[in-house]
Amino acid sequence: MTIISSFKQGLRQVSHTKRMVLFAWFVNVLFALVLALPFLNTLDGYLRGTVMDERLLHQVDPAWGETFRMDFEKSELVRGVDNTIFGYAPFFSHLEMTLNGAFVKSIGDFLSGLIFRLQIASGYTSIIILLGLLYVGATSFLAGGFISIYSKDHRPTFTEFVADGGKYFGKFFRLALVALLVYYLFFTLLVDWVNRGIPRWTEGAPSEETAFLYYMVKGIVVLFLLSVITMIFDYARIRIVVDVRTSAVFAFFAGARFALVYFLRAYGLYVLLCAVGVVLIVLYALLEAQVPQDSYWPLVIVFLLQQVYMIARMWLKAGFYACQTHFYREEAKSELIPQSVPEPSIAS
Repeated sequence: MTIISSFKQGLRQVSHTKRMVLFAWFVNVLFALVLALPFLNTLDGYLRGTVMDERLLHQVDPAWGETFRMDFEKSELVRGVDNTIFGYAPFFSHLEMTLNGAFVKSIGDFLSGLIFRLQIASGYTSIIILLGLLYVGATSFLAGGFISIYSKDHRPTFTEFVADGGKYFGKFFRLALVALLVYYLFFTLLVDWVNRGIPRWTEGAPSEETAFLYYMVKGIVVLFLLSVITMIFDYARIRIVVDVRTSAVFAFFAGARFALVYFLRAYGLYVLLCAVGVVLIVLYALLEAQVPQDSYWPLVIVFLLQQVYMIARMWLKAGFYACQTHFYREEAKSELIPQSVPEPSIAS
């Protein structure tokens, strides 16, 4: 079965690229530090001389957290952080924002004002947005390196990984901008339209359960469509490398074509990899719950456990690239290997 064979072969390839996975983790740590250090410096000054530092060591107080954010309401960095980031899966705490594309629309509005009106709107100059754009560049570099080494038949070196990341950086960054445009249009034209329509469609319903059901169905459909779009862009990146494509737009359509032609198997592999991610989250949640976070050394243990979890997530991301690259090469051999053209016959 192609799904299982691609899954096994992809994970086998990832096991040969441990240094690359650790490098990807290190890049993510650097970005986390860029965000965390200014925030921690502000927090340290706010707590210095108070008794809250001892209390917060035992448990983060949501009420205190809201007070802290209100006291620094002019700080975009502080306002962008709440106590849910200390959980094992902040994605689930911000699921509604994710499904409504809040961050994507913020970046899209920022770029729209910059490109079409030649101005930087003060509401979009958040350090988080700017760092988000920089992070897109870093992930483009890493994706180019991973997909390139997984498309080769020999065991790659770290030097090849870095060189190939630089080689495909420009193409992948352009594709990332195309992805941003697609996501932006998806959220602003489709999702926002549905969100505006549900109150009208359910205003005559006898119970609030009807509107709740509409929102539940909308969330499931949006989550499914987002996963399909993400999968399409994964294969667009793969086709840029394997097919030696230069146009980001045509690579997107090529990725969409492949993903739709082989949809059941391609999406089956995608869901299988996502299931591994859910297992990792559950395992981390269970382990974290066993550590009492009420003193210095248990907090150190939790910190180390978090880093192991982040490395596992980087390993899974590399697994996505490896498994999908192997799947594409196996399913699209007819596209990768040119057919021989018979020589024209010579008339006697």
